[in-house]
Amino acid sequence: MKHLRFLFWIFVGFGLFSCRPRTEIYQVGTDIRDSVYIYSKELYLWTDNLPDIFTFKPKNYASPEEVILSVRTFSPVIGGKRADRFSFVSRKIDWDNASAGNRVDYGCGYRFLTPNDLRISFVYANSAAGKKGIQRGWRLLKVNNIVPDTSASTINQLNEALFASNSVTIQFQKPNNTTETITLTPENYSANFVLHKQVVNTSGKKIAYLVLNGFLGANNGKATETELNQTFDFFASAGADELVVDLRYNTGGYVYLAHHLCNLIAPASANGQIMLQERWNERYKNFNATTKFNNPTPKLNLSRVVFITTGSTASASELVINALKPYMEVKIIGRATSGKPVGFPVVPIIMDKSNAAANYVVAPVAFQSFNANGFGDYFDGLQPDKIQIDDVSRNFGDTQEACLQDAITYLTTGILQRTMSSEKILQQPTNANHKLQKEDWGAFKYMQSFK
Repeated sequence: MKHLRFLFWIFVGFGLFSCRPRTEIYQVGTDIRDSVYIYSKELYLWTDNLPDIFTFKPKNYASPEEVILSVRTFSPVIGGKRADRFSFVSRKIDWDNASAGNRVDYGCGYRFLTPNDLRISFVYANSAAGKKGIQRGWRLLKVNNIVPDTSASTINQLNEALFASNSVTIQFQKPNNTTETITLTPENYSANFVLHKQVVNTSGKKIAYLVLNGFLGANNGKATETELNQTFDFFASAGADELVVDLRYNTGGYVYLAHHLCNLIAPASANGQIMLQERWNERYKNFNATTKFNNPTPKLNLSRVVFITTGSTASASELVINALKPYMEVKIIGRATSGKPVGFPVVPIIMDKSNAAANYVVAPVAFQSFNANGFGDYFDGLQPDKIQIDDVSRNFGDTQEACLQDAITYLTTGILQRTMSSEKILQQPTNANHKLQKEDWGAFKYMQSFK
């Protein structure tokens, strides 16, 4: 019912704008740029900061993407940067595929370990890379004869080769120091967002380890919900008594999947207690909602949890960490998270029913999430208890990988050991999930309600 009311209210919103006198210089029409702004003005968390459509004049912008980028500039400045770095507009067909995990690419992520050392950061099992046996930790010695480094010119060449080509030939160096040259072509596949699961038996502990790469998936996320249920059943059957959740590349997705993961992790004592609260703008204040934990019989009996994070850990991932903090001991290892305590409904804009390529979705930031303690102002990110490098030289599950090793040490000894200075760790080039950039290696663009 919430979504039905939402669509009705948006229809009313159009009516409000159309009632302006026709003597206005700016004429509102059916242009996609006008539609993007009308939805944004209606829903935006900081709607009072936005001018009316006659002042903003959306058709003065070259594209709907430029409209939404301008909308972002009306958000408040927090910690030296705009609070809204997230509102977006996209072709509907692209959004539908992204949210379902349907991809056409090589099927892996990339990350610089050092300015001259580019590694595979993750691989989707059903992708071209997955079928070739490529693994996280493999070093890219050459990409179509390009020797990787972080200079601007090389980054541009790598982007072209890895993200905009019909094939790519990569010379890899494996962890055993052997080399292998593999040619890849893009393939259609469905992403598996549970990238890895295992139970580490050490020092009398059975430590469950989960790598979750997104809160998305086929059938509106139901495929990932099933994967999560199966994973926690596996942990329970193995007798796991501790948990490490690796969200280092998880940029978010369906809010309900984040709620589901919270319920899988939280102790029984949290059942019926506040998980989170959503706050919308004044016009939509009756959308303000409180979600409570619903886990009377957890699969695991946990009193604490460790999360592994990077600057790409965002949105629904941060929601999970923040929601659990009032009810159990939560430790964060890695780097500060992205800083996205806000979310949005994804609203379809159908311009032509007969032409899918003409239709869009718009997702203006519309609500902010707070935990049971009322905390939700983490626009500068959730800070780690232990700053640590993303040791992309090692595969997921390798107990010598820096972040996992720290997590195991903490869970077996209660100590978060120092390994190297925070200053040195922070010099590591940042994330490279999607296109490589000189300063910020980027993240997946896409994030019912989404976070």
